[in-house]
Amino acid sequence: MAKHVFLTGPPGIGKTTLIKKATEALKSSGVPIDGFYTEEVREGGRRIGFDVVTLSGRRGTLSRLGSDSSTARCEYRVGQYIVDLVSFEHLVLPVLRNVTKENRDNILQDIVTTVQNCRK
Repeated sequence: MAKHVFLTGPPGIGKTTLIKKATEALKSSGVPIDGFYTEEVREGGRRIGFDVVTLSGRRGTLSRLGSDSSTARCEYRVGQYIVDLVSFEHLVLPVLRNVTKENRDNILQDIVTTVQNCRK
């Protein structure tokens, strides 16, 4: 029987903290789990973007604040954030490529929550 949890809520409510604790509990119980989550990045108390973190411990840039005068030829934006698509794909696509019918219930991801947070 498939078990899925859809986790959403306003920024700062503890979604990522819950994901980290659930991951620790599942791993310590011997449950094979893979996936990723996002963490906000702060500088001087101000949110400047998000990092993507895989459950194997790899970390990379997901997004950073951008200016309207950015000169990049092709950039992806979510609200005020410029998305580092190359970094995201480098870290997350291998996780998603490893999804099979047998392990798809053990994949943890936090995409929808990140997009919601970037829009606020």
